[in-house]
Amino acid sequence: MKIKTLFVTLFLFVFSAVYSQTDIWYTTVLQEKFLDKDGKPVTGKGVVVGDIDSGIDIFHPFFFFADGGEYNWIDVDKNGTFTPGLDAVDYNNDGIASISEVLRYIEMNNNTYNVLKTDKENYNPDMDFLYNDKNGNKKRDHGEKDGFSEQDPTYGEQFFIAIDANQNGVLEIGESIVALNTSKVRAVREKDGTIRRRGIDLIKTEPDSVQHGTSVAGVVLGGHSGVQKLHGFAPDAEIVMANIKYDYTPRFVRNFPEMIKFLKDEKVNILLFEDGEWMFEFMDGSSEEEMLTNELARSGITIIGGGGNLASGNMLVRSKLKKAQLETFKFSSPATGEGKKNDGSFVSFLWKGKDKEAVFTVLTPDNKLSKEIKGGSGILKVGNYNINYAKVVSPKGTVMMKFAFSEKDSGTVKGDWQIRVHAKDEIDLFGFIVDVTQSWGGTTRWYSDKISDEGTVTFPSTADSCIAVGAYTVNYAWGTNDAIGKLCYYSGIGYNISGKVGIDICAPGHSTFTCGPNNSYTLFSGTSSAAPHVVGTVALMLQINPALTHTDIRNILRHTAVSDEFTGTVPNTKWGSGKLNPEKAIKYVLEER
Repeated sequence: MKIKTLFVTLFLFVFSAVYSQTDIWYTTVLQEKFLDKDGKPVTGKGVVVGDIDSGIDIFHPFFFFADGGEYNWIDVDKNGTFTPGLDAVDYNNDGIASISEVLRYIEMNNNTYNVLKTDKENYNPDMDFLYNDKNGNKKRDHGEKDGFSEQDPTYGEQFFIAIDANQNGVLEIGESIVALNTSKVRAVREKDGTIRRRGIDLIKTEPDSVQHGTSVAGVVLGGHSGVQKLHGFAPDAEIVMANIKYDYTPRFVRNFPEMIKFLKDEKVNILLFEDGEWMFEFMDGSSEEEMLTNELARSGITIIGGGGNLASGNMLVRSKLKKAQLETFKFSSPATGEGKKNDGSFVSFLWKGKDKEAVFTVLTPDNKLSKEIKGGSGILKVGNYNINYAKVVSPKGTVMMKFAFSEKDSGTVKGDWQIRVHAKDEIDLFGFIVDVTQSWGGTTRWYSDKISDEGTVTFPSTADSCIAVGAYTVNYAWGTNDAIGKLCYYSGIGYNISGKVGIDICAPGHSTFTCGPNNSYTLFSGTSSAAPHVVGTVALMLQINPALTHTDIRNILRHTAVSDEFTGTVPNTKWGSGKLNPEKAIKYVLEER
């Protein structure tokens, strides 16, 4: 639910004008260059990443290898520098510019609210991409709609990058261009289960509908090292995508096992969870998905996930109830949220101890009180509302009482609700809430003095083996309580219900830079941004030493994490082992080799 990117558009728009390019930290570009044992650059070559996510824009120039050959270009107007629409690529090396060899460039769209400065008037080798305007229509044609096939380089009119040897920001005579060719995407499992493969039918891949997976992939492996000023950690790695299909009611993602098994069969080296769930999830490590995750980790696949953006959203209440104690939890639901009619709200209460009991009653917005709900499952009609309920117990002994609330005539669930909990034994109660918007920020939310952020790390990063990643602020602070270097206010924290510390390590969360669909650069925020920073680092580690196990990598990341005035003494339940230090982790692996 939750592969939505966090933006505060108005805030960024108002303040972006005072932001300076010199303040920017390209968090995915290493401060040092490294060579592996064979003397080759450490760029993630040979490593395959699996990402459970929204999809990927396979036509983005960031996702093609620079393996199409090096070419000279022809300075038709003899001015010594590149002139778009006039100068040409010398495909056949005859020194003559033909009409079909003309070069133009894609001016990359800047979706960073001007935080990232770009030059919209000129071709910039370190930001923009050349293409061969073969048919002369002054736009880049691509995809099957324009007559291209799986066998065509870059699935359209061919992209090129410029080797700006003197790094003066201008493509000059004597500097060559390199053709992009092969997709970095090996395969995509679409939402309906259809599998698209490079070399067969990848060109048919469904679009990245919520514009999330494209940005994640950009952080991990986008672009080309030494060419763009912004590129991913491991630009020579490959990726396999498993696209998430969301259901309208919880469990919102029901095909995690199929996606995990698909990525296992694809022989990925790293599996990334880019989703966070909490409704109707035990979050104690006992689910089929979490057990599969542990199995993959034991087999050598490194498992990484974003810890979730649930903190500060008023989505969790916590209360240690004494025997016979009565506690009332209030929540409010709007009629609409995020453009949707809100016709369903959902609550799940969790506690440890299958023999411990609690009794629930519900007060509806029309002031009708339900009968006592002790266990089992069923549907109650209370006033104008339906209450679906069920009590279930996990293999680890976690009890869940789950509720789904709806209006009897398919209306909205707008109004103020109460859930009264009468503890029959001492229980440490977790209460989670959401509605059909599946929103991190909580359109339906608790109103209680028991609201807590402790325990907000989300499933499936609650798996025992998952390296769960929190997020901290870089480049641009949001709001008066935020600061560069500080833990993001929404980053999940605390112990999981199983007693496991929820977060292993933290990485840059907002505001980071990456690519977005439709030839764009974009801001990217949340633990969705932090987790691929760790994935990219691990891809580099695995190029150096492919024999590293999941446990090896987890230990190295923890050992090389750093602390500062924001983290305080680590490890702790907010930062885990501290802040990711990619260079330190890579040096550790090189020294161990």
